[in-house]
Amino acid sequence: MLSAIRIQNYLFVPEARLEFGPGMTVLTGETGAGKSILVGAISLIFGDGAYVPEPYDSSLPIYLEADFRIGKNSSLIAKLEELGHADSDELTLARQISVNGRSVFYINGRKVAATLMKELRPLMIDFHHQRDQQRLLQASFQLEVLDAFAGTTSTRLQHGSLLLQLRSRIKQLEELRLERERNAQLDELYRFQLEELEAAAVKTGEDIDLQHQYERLSHTREIRETGDWVRHNLYEKEDSARDLIRSAINSLERFSILDERVAQLVQSLHDSLQILGDAAPEAEALCSASEDDPERLETIRLRLDQINSLLYKHRVKDIAQLLDLFEQRRLQIGSFDALDGQIASLDAGIRTSFTELVLTGEQLGRQRAEAASRLSSELQNAIRALAIPEARFEISIDKKASSEMLMSDYLAAISSSGADLCEFRFSANPGIGLRPLADVASGGELSRVLLAIKKVLAGRLEPRLMILDEIDAGIGGKTAEAVAAVIRELAQAHVVLCVTHLASIAAVADWHLALDKVATGTRTLVSMRLLDDEARPRELARMLSGSVTEASLRHASELMNK
Repeated sequence: MLSAIRIQNYLFVPEARLEFGPGMTVLTGETGAGKSILVGAISLIFGDGAYVPEPYDSSLPIYLEADFRIGKNSSLIAKLEELGHADSDELTLARQISVNGRSVFYINGRKVAATLMKELRPLMIDFHHQRDQQRLLQASFQLEVLDAFAGTTSTRLQHGSLLLQLRSRIKQLEELRLERERNAQLDELYRFQLEELEAAAVKTGEDIDLQHQYERLSHTREIRETGDWVRHNLYEKEDSARDLIRSAINSLERFSILDERVAQLVQSLHDSLQILGDAAPEAEALCSASEDDPERLETIRLRLDQINSLLYKHRVKDIAQLLDLFEQRRLQIGSFDALDGQIASLDAGIRTSFTELVLTGEQLGRQRAEAASRLSSELQNAIRALAIPEARFEISIDKKASSEMLMSDYLAAISSSGADLCEFRFSANPGIGLRPLADVASGGELSRVLLAIKKVLAGRLEPRLMILDEIDAGIGGKTAEAVAAVIRELAQAHVVLCVTHLASIAAVADWHLALDKVATGTRTLVSMRLLDDEARPRELARMLSGSVTEASLRHASELMNK
C-alpha cells in the first residue's frame, strides 16, 4: 500500500523522499544510524504519541507525507466513502508540526482532525514492535487474535454495541426511578389538590355572581322599605310628586301661548310625568320584593368562603388562576403517570435486550470454541517452523458468566468482548507442561509467537502496510532464516516494511534501503539510499562481518541466491 514517503526537517533528515514497491522493503544500517526514523515518521502521520516530533532545524516546521495505494482494502474503502474521501485510488496523508508544536493533519490536501488519522491507522497499518510483544501477554489481545481467526470480530462488535446500549438503558431506568421517588410526595400532593379542585367545581366568574347575589339578599328588607317610601311619596300621598307636577302643568299651561319658555317648561313637565308613570310598576315591584331568605344567604356565604379559601390556599388572586392551577395539576399528574409507563416500557425493553445480549454472547462463545482448536494447531505448526521444533501451543477458553446468573451479576462479570476469558498456553521444550504464555516465553520466543500469529492471520486480514521494527532481536542462525521465510511469506499478502540488523532477513527483501549517519561540520545527517544490485551485496556483507571482505561478499551472495 505504501508507495512513497516524504520527510522534511525531522530528526537528522532535512529533506528526503523515498519510493516503495510491492512486497517487502528492508531498512538496514549501523546501530544508531536512525533506522527507526522512517517508522517514526509514518507513526507520527497517523497521530501516534509514542514518537517525539523533534525537528532537524528548530526554526522550521516538520512536514511528513506518505502516499498510499488503496488497493482492495474494503474496510478502508468503506471508511473513506463514509468520510467523503473515496474519490481516488491514491491516498496522501500528511502532518505538519509548527515551530510552536501545533499539528495540522491532511488527507489528499484537505485538513482533517487528528482523531480521523487514528481511526485510519488500524485499517492501514499492522505495527509489530518489540513493545507490541507485551500486548501478546494480555488476555484481551489474545482474544482479539482468536476473533480475527474465527471471523467473529463483527459478532464481537455487535456484542459490545448491545452491552453499551443495555448499560445506557439501565442507567436511564435508574434515573427514571430516582425521579419517580423524588416525585412521589409531589404526586400525592397534586392528586389531593386535583381531587379538591374537582370537588369544588368552580366556574369562571362564579365568585363575582355570588358576591352580587349575596349583597342583594343582604339588603332585601332595606330595598323593600325604600320601595314603599318611593311609592308613597311619588304616587300615593296627598301632594305626592305626581300630584305636584300635574298642578304645576295646570298652572303654567295658560301662559304657554304667551311665552315660549313656559311652553317648553310645560312640555318638560309632561315628559317627567310620563317617565314617572312608566316607573310606577318598578316602584310597585320593589314594594312587593320577596321576603328575606336566610338559608339562601347562608348557602351563598359558605360557597364564597369555600372559593376564597381555595384562592388563599393556592395563592392565586381569582378563579381564572385557580382553573389554570387545576389544569397544571392535571398535566403534572399525567406526566407522573407517563413516567410510570416509561419505566415499565424501559424495564421490559431491558429484559429483551439482556436476552439478546446473552444469546449473542453464547453464539460468540460457540464460534470461539470451534475456532480455538484449529487456531491452536495452526499456530503450533507455525511456531515450530520458526525454529522451535518441540513447541506446543494450546488456547483455553473459560466462561466468566452464564445465563443462569442474575442480570446485575452477569453484566458485572462480562466485558464488551463477551463472556469468554481466553488464555494462550505454551511450552517450548519437551517434558515441560503447558503454562500461560506470560509465565514461560522468553523475549525471542514471544517475538516468534507473534510472528506466527501474523502468518496464520495474514490471509484473513485485508491488505495493509505491515511494519516489523526489529522483531529479530535475540535471534540468529537457522532461527533467523526461518523468521526470514515467514516475513517473505507475509509479503505475498501485504506490503512489509522491516527494520532489521540480520543479513539473512535483509537478503529475502524485494527492496533494500540503507541508512547512514554523516557528520557535516557541527551537524549530523542521515542519508537514505535505495540499494541497487551492486550495492546490496556490500551492505549484506557489512551486516555479516562488520566490514566488507571477499569472504563476507561471498557469504552475502550465497544468502541472496539461497
